[in-house]
Amino acid sequence: MASEGKVVSSLAEAITFRPEGEYKMELVEFKVDVDWRTHPFFCGLDVHKHELAVTICTAEYRDAKVVSRSIFSVNSEGLEQFWNYVKKYQPAGFAMEATGIFHHWIHKFLMQKLTTVDWHAEMIITNPSDAHSLPGRPKDDKIDSESLAKYLAKGMLRCGKPIIEVQEDLKAIFRMILRIEKDRTALKNRIIKTLDRAGIRPKRMSLNMNWVCRFLYYFTHFQGTLGAFLDEIFTDGHPLEPQHTVIKKNIGRFQPFSPIALTHIQRTLIRQDLIELDFKTGRKDTLTIEIGHIIEQYPHLRHHASNLASIPGLSKVKAVWILAEIGSLKQYPTSRKFAAYCGCCPRIVSSAGKVYSAHTMRHSNKYLRTIFYNAAIVICNLLKQDSELKRYATRTIQRKGRTAFKLAVCTVATKLTKITYAILRDGKPFDPEHSQKLLHPLKKDNEQVFTLVEKKIIRHARNVLKRVSQMENTQDLGILGEDLSIVAEHLDSLLEGKKII
Repeated sequence: MASEGKVVSSLAEAITFRPEGEYKMELVEFKVDVDWRTHPFFCGLDVHKHELAVTICTAEYRDAKVVSRSIFSVNSEGLEQFWNYVKKYQPAGFAMEATGIFHHWIHKFLMQKLTTVDWHAEMIITNPSDAHSLPGRPKDDKIDSESLAKYLAKGMLRCGKPIIEVQEDLKAIFRMILRIEKDRTALKNRIIKTLDRAGIRPKRMSLNMNWVCRFLYYFTHFQGTLGAFLDEIFTDGHPLEPQHTVIKKNIGRFQPFSPIALTHIQRTLIRQDLIELDFKTGRKDTLTIEIGHIIEQYPHLRHHASNLASIPGLSKVKAVWILAEIGSLKQYPTSRKFAAYCGCCPRIVSSAGKVYSAHTMRHSNKYLRTIFYNAAIVICNLLKQDSELKRYATRTIQRKGRTAFKLAVCTVATKLTKITYAILRDGKPFDPEHSQKLLHPLKKDNEQVFTLVEKKIIRHARNVLKRVSQMENTQDLGILGEDLSIVAEHLDSLLEGKKII
């Protein structure tokens, strides 16, 4: 039997036991372990293509307690239900993993909804490697969302690459252009292979030239030999009449193959490949125009692209591609972090003082790695203008040797990433002699800059003129003798850096 005065608590009421057998109901205050007003909520989201797993938890003392879990469909109706579900908790933060493209819609939806509420919420899109659960635990969508919510409540998540919609659009366009260019290369190789099989192998014939493609296209409609086709081209009214001049200059390349004729199948294959090549080229040109329209709408992006294009080896198109791939510069605290993301920083694996690997990291952005590597090749091989960057590339090649030319190119590419980081950080174009200006600050406009040899010559001339003006025989020179002393004073002023009036 319970002792006198003992109280058993429930959610809303309590029963007091008395020795006489009387029972009295008393209303007690509702108490919980967590004060919802002082402990904010945090929301973890596990995003999939068709489902969204949601976990709400709160940070209480040393642990993060789960308050609620649910799963919603990833469509307009499901997202509205998700928002009605989470807004009553007013979460202080949302956390989700970067899942390629599926999290973009969720992020955009939440950012639009957060502009309509009166509380502030942090949005974190973290790298999946930073949100792994403890080993040995079962893994499903609810557990993943719970881990994200708890890590967010304890401040253990790092914000990954932010989503900037215009840069994501540009990145998608550039990668589509890259795929189209690969298809164009494959088509050109197939055309050349078919011509080789027929025995037509003209030297230095590039399918990047429009007249070559038109020449081959009309040749596939001709059933005779190549020599007969060359004779027909120069007749009046032929479709290739606008290209007569350039064909005459290059006719010597085709004359050795005059007796050769294509079979019906070969003509069909080349014709279809040429039609598809022309279509791919048109698609590439259209996407390039779209890039120009996007750049015109964003002056800030255009300013950064113009600054990056001032770097030797980088065109305006490549500069825009770099901006699309890197996102925000705030996620790279140092230039070395930026170089590592671009794939131009060596990954060193060592043990007991021995280096087992020092190659560039492959776990990086392959597009940026290719852009900077190609730009470094241009600087090392093709750039003729003398500058500090060109001298650095020359010294690097001489130090590494021609046998390690690729290693020297990688070193120059790393230098380019540091220059790119500084340009984006400072908002200034590339200065070819930047370090020289830091070591030797520019003089004022009214100051003359002379080398040591020039100063020695001026000093010698000044001393000679002073001696000549002091000689007794120079008194007969009259005004000329006075001029000698004036010139000597002017030379003194030059040596002191004063302006001559």
